[in-house]
Amino acid sequence: MFKIARLSTVRMIIDTAAQFGSDVQYTEWDGHAEDFKLPNKDLVGLVGFSCTENDKFHDLNFGIGIMVIDDPSLVRATNYADLFYQRLQAQKRFPMFNDDGSRTGFEAVIFDGTSVSPMTRVDYRPTFDIQVSARVTRAGTLPAQT
Repeated sequence: MFKIARLSTVRMIIDTAAQFGSDVQYTEWDGHAEDFKLPNKDLVGLVGFSCTENDKFHDLNFGIGIMVIDDPSLVRATNYADLFYQRLQAQKRFPMFNDDGSRTGFEAVIFDGTSVSPMTRVDYRPTFDIQVSARVTRAGTLPAQT
């Protein structure tokens, strides 16, 4: 389930960010240490993904890192953060996909507590981090929050 959940979360991030067109690019933040040269674009990506078996469920915890360039008023950064904040509110869902792109019949259901951290600077760029907790369950069922 780890692979399916991680790749499905990446897909959800890419699909959500696509609403901004070519203004933003997906990046693998957890692989950032291997590539110190960042592209000259606004960036969004998965960071700190974990998947924990919990009885018949799988609990997910992850961050979405948002980094902008040449946005002194933080308008774009705020728009990106707001879109993901809305997308990842409690009880919202996103589907799990197999490697071939077909749906697995499972989905991640977001728990209460999605948060946007205060803006920081990383590599001289303004950065927001959104923290999310979810539970993977059979599609259409509502898991109990623990």
